[in-house]
Amino acid sequence: MKIYIASSWKNGQLAVDLAHFLREEEGHEVDCFCETRPGRYTFDARELPGHEELNAKTALKRPEFQKAFEQDKAMLDWCEAVVMVLPCGKSAHLEAGYAKGQGKRLYVWGGMPAGEWDVMYGFADGLFGHGELPKLLEALRGGG
Repeated sequence: MKIYIASSWKNGQLAVDLAHFLREEEGHEVDCFCETRPGRYTFDARELPGHEELNAKTALKRPEFQKAFEQDKAMLDWCEAVVMVLPCGKSAHLEAGYAKGQGKRLYVWGGMPAGEWDVMYGFADGLFGHGELPKLLEALRGGG
């Protein structure tokens, strides 16, 4: 299966580890936004000088952001499923919604502390806590 991992740079290492595991142990094709791979453009906006002065409008005018958007959208169009790794921010949630709207499978995996919820997670094909990785893997294999 072709899988896109949506998450946050704050979860970067977890996202990369999950991508590697899904590829090496499960045989999936996986794209991870923060993984350095041939042909994959990635950048962390926090590394740009003056990044704290950018807002949604000014950031999207910058070529780095435009290129990242085009790359991520292409990979969202390519994938068959999205795994959204929690906690994550606005971009990952928009990616998940876009993918689901395109008819792709959506799985949410990660920390789900009491008191933190969202009714729109009802769009997901499965919700899995950190300790439920085996259940997520079964779902990705087509078993749930």
